[in-house]
Amino acid sequence: MGVILAVFLIFSYAYSYDLDSLLDEAIREVESEKSEKYYNLALKLFNEGVYKLAVKNGELFIEKNNFDRRKLEDMLLLLSVSYYKLKETKKLFDLYLRFIGSGISKDIKLKLFVYTNNLLVREKEWKRLKIVRKKWHRYFKNKKIRPKLKGVYSRFEPGINIFSLKEGNIIGDNTVYIADKNLTLIEIAKKIDMGYDELKISNPHIDPFDILKGEAVFIPRRRLLPEQNFEFGTVYINLSEKRLYYPLIIEGEPYVISFPVGIGTDNTKSPVGEFFISQKKENPEWIVPKSIREEDPSLPPVVPPGPNNPLGVRAMRLGNTEYLLHGTSKRFGIGMKVSHGCIRMYNRDVVRLFDIVNKGTKVVITDKRFKIFKNRYIYLEIFELSVKDKIDILNLLKERGVKITPYLIDFYNIEKRGYSIPL
Repeated sequence: MGVILAVFLIFSYAYSYDLDSLLDEAIREVESEKSEKYYNLALKLFNEGVYKLAVKNGELFIEKNNFDRRKLEDMLLLLSVSYYKLKETKKLFDLYLRFIGSGISKDIKLKLFVYTNNLLVREKEWKRLKIVRKKWHRYFKNKKIRPKLKGVYSRFEPGINIFSLKEGNIIGDNTVYIADKNLTLIEIAKKIDMGYDELKISNPHIDPFDILKGEAVFIPRRRLLPEQNFEFGTVYINLSEKRLYYPLIIEGEPYVISFPVGIGTDNTKSPVGEFFISQKKENPEWIVPKSIREEDPSLPPVVPPGPNNPLGVRAMRLGNTEYLLHGTSKRFGIGMKVSHGCIRMYNRDVVRLFDIVNKGTKVVITDKRFKIFKNRYIYLEIFELSVKDKIDILNLLKERGVKITPYLIDFYNIEKRGYSIPL
């Protein structure tokens, strides 16, 4: 009798345990379905500009979700932007305090800081701003990278225009820049060796011509080289991101030199293809092409070297073409579509590149509006997407075993452009 009772008790306990597990699993599935609904609806509403309803669903998602970090980070970014646009200072401040010291990615913390900091600056809430800054310096005070290279390479700035090559074809780390006075995005770009467009697309909610003292700008320095299987010693230029890459082995270690560039307008596009450096000139004269003189008859046949020469202080010819990689006499235009097809650089950058690039160096020019490469993770980098591009991204990710909603691609095309995103 005792044996039968013991078996019954064991069976009852096991049955009860299994039933509890099944109930817990069923509850988790229901909660997961609910949170997925809130997630997709929040993204859809945000993309349509319905921020108040997007916030409601985003907040419900965070309340229900405790298992999917990537989706949590998507919602935190969505809420940060929405609170910023709706001027919900207390909600944004509380969100910042809750998550700035948590285990979310550095990129989301950077964005959370940018929007919280900037809203408080705009609203002149100095007490809260002081708390935000104190927390920021505690966790993420930027450390200056000391130059280690010698000779001609010591003139490059680590983490700004020369980078150690990380896994696969990834370089750089995203950072923030805090304006020390009222500035424009063009002025900031020049200060930190970036292009205007790459800063503008990665800071979609900042007025590029009205950045107040104390406001923060997100700096997108983590990038993928334009080719997965790149060649050291070849110059790569991707027109869509308006950036040049030059991977090299220096002192036995892999590095990538990278600079912003200005490119041709939509009517006078820069060329795409493989070229080589066929000619190098210091302080070049500009022999004005006939087509440009027809546009502006006041131009002379030849512009001599000097501060008014559009070619700047250095010029390198691409193959047997009329296209040049050159400096500039303009105070703006780097990182923009401004030229008649030539590749334009800051003078200080073109001098540094000129001194390390030999005649005969291969130059590969591409026009990739997005990149998808697999290193340790699958990375996506977006610049400007067409409808077809969005479909292509979804299909390419599906082939690699990554399934994401079209709403998320639209969201990333607004909020995560200009730098590599691990998926």
